[in-house]
Amino acid sequence: MALDAAIGIGEEATYGTPAESTIGYEGKADSWKVAKEFIESVGFRRGMQTARADRRNIIQMGGEGELEVDLLDVGAAALLSAAFDKHTFTDTATARVHTFETATVSGAPSWTAQMIRPTVEGQDVAYRHVGCVATEWELTAETENAVTLNVSFDFQDVSHSTAPAEALPIDYPAQARPYDWSRTALTLTRGGSAVALDASKFSMTGDLGMKTDRRFLRGTALKKKPVRAAVPTYEGELEGEFTGESLKLYEAFVAGEVVSLRVDLTGLTPGTSFRVEAPAIQFTGESPEASTDDVTAHTLPFRVLDPGTGEAAITAVYTEPKPADPAPPKATGTPDKG
Repeated sequence: MALDAAIGIGEEATYGTPAESTIGYEGKADSWKVAKEFIESVGFRRGMQTARADRRNIIQMGGEGELEVDLLDVGAAALLSAAFDKHTFTDTATARVHTFETATVSGAPSWTAQMIRPTVEGQDVAYRHVGCVATEWELTAETENAVTLNVSFDFQDVSHSTAPAEALPIDYPAQARPYDWSRTALTLTRGGSAVALDASKFSMTGDLGMKTDRRFLRGTALKKKPVRAAVPTYEGELEGEFTGESLKLYEAFVAGEVVSLRVDLTGLTPGTSFRVEAPAIQFTGESPEASTDDVTAHTLPFRVLDPGTGEAAITAVYTEPKPADPAPPKATGTPDKG
């Protein structure tokens, strides 16, 4: 097990220009893989056994990676801002309230993602992926598990170094607790009235519709920043027991009705919370399923829709403790002795 492995992301001021530091995330898998393309030239030539070694050009094509984490109640704002189109925040005396929204145009920044991989001899190799732009995300809550957030990225380029001084600093929250299923609650509203659902699993996904292959004849293989080229798709699924109340949700499905969904998470760190709201969802199936060895189950896949009122299709509000004010600069020069 690579105990010293680490993953962090840092916001870039300019696409493809490395950040100066990263915010550490406790990733659960290492999926950051570089892509290469070989341009091969083969033609008639006497004595040729196969393609010649000097007829193959290797091209840097960027790559893809995923940050898969248990959602913590402190320090997750950067990853959420990568996944959503719009991010704003306000400060109170003790808390910072982040608001993330879907929008017509993606205003999400690009990121530098540093993956530190230790060799079996104990040497750290820092892989620096620049121009990272989120393309997909998934939020999942399931009984007897932590709440998880997965964000998939496209990146422009990657380099690596074994020099400790070249590794970007990693900043972790001083204290954070994972959100878990026991502190997660769902609220569904149909026709202005709440409908109870004994759900055991919730998931929501986003395909951000990004065009990632923006390569041009400009003297370099490096791509330009991905842009939105397709209508984003947001979907999800609820799983639970079939009850008299959940029958109302089946009836909403067969009638094609639009209902609203809210997911509330309460953090263990004092003053923390996370809320996801989708004012317009439409169930896409399916019928309840009886069983010979369990209660009748109800699976409700859904599609998130634009409510058409000007409000966001999805709004997420993440509340964490207000960051400490930076220390004032130290005095310099000769003190005035009066």
